[in-house]
Amino acid sequence: MISGIELKEKVKAMGADLVGVADAQSPLLYEHDEKPEKLLQGARSLISIAVALNRSAVCSGNLRLNRYDTMCVYERLNHICMETVRTLAGEGAKAVSISPYFPVDMGPESKGLQGDINHKTVAAVAGLGGIGLSKLLVTPEFGPLVRLGTIITDASLSVDQPLDETPCKRCESCRNACPAEAIQEDGTLDYRACSSYTLSNALPGIIGVTRNLIGADEKAVKDVIYSPHFWEIWQATTSGSIYSCSECMASCPVGSG
Repeated sequence: MISGIELKEKVKAMGADLVGVADAQSPLLYEHDEKPEKLLQGARSLISIAVALNRSAVCSGNLRLNRYDTMCVYERLNHICMETVRTLAGEGAKAVSISPYFPVDMGPESKGLQGDINHKTVAAVAGLGGIGLSKLLVTPEFGPLVRLGTIITDASLSVDQPLDETPCKRCESCRNACPAEAIQEDGTLDYRACSSYTLSNALPGIIGVTRNLIGADEKAVKDVIYSPHFWEIWQATTSGSIYSCSECMASCPVGSG
């Protein structure tokens, strides 16, 4: 069976920027109600994979550059995760890749805001970084400018240790930069405010447009469907790149050097 060190070398050779391994039985996972065994019977290890975003694109102020970079990063992440699963299968291990993006459960409890496993929690347990004030994973190398994937396997791999402390210094740059004022003074995050703003061209936007169309006359319907906002929704849904904000990422000084 391939060793944890060998596997991480292979994953980095595929294009990953950071790779870590967490014990599927780690108390830190269960403290956050993560239950890998429900997703793969006999789960022993969780592999956390990070691909860095392009800081120049994220900080450009140009949403199109930012979205395109995100699309490309997710494509790379998907490829790496599936190739890693194939590598483990070739070694006789069972493994599943948890979606880094879509699909997610759209049921009444999660409402599309919670995946089958929390990639940030797994990454923190695997030593890739720590959870910051923004509730994003903050890595020493790239700050919060990463996208994450998780693989669950029954292979027994040597695990990494969590960082002694989070790289986030709680400088409040992210809180001050947040246009939705979602990061509260007490350190909590208003997820509804964040998602409504960030996903204004995704499902929240579609719901809003639909409400405006109900009972509307012909002129009002035309005003809606020919508006730039409606076309932005169309572009977001067809491209799969739906985020309309990353100010918390762009403002973070960690990793900017």
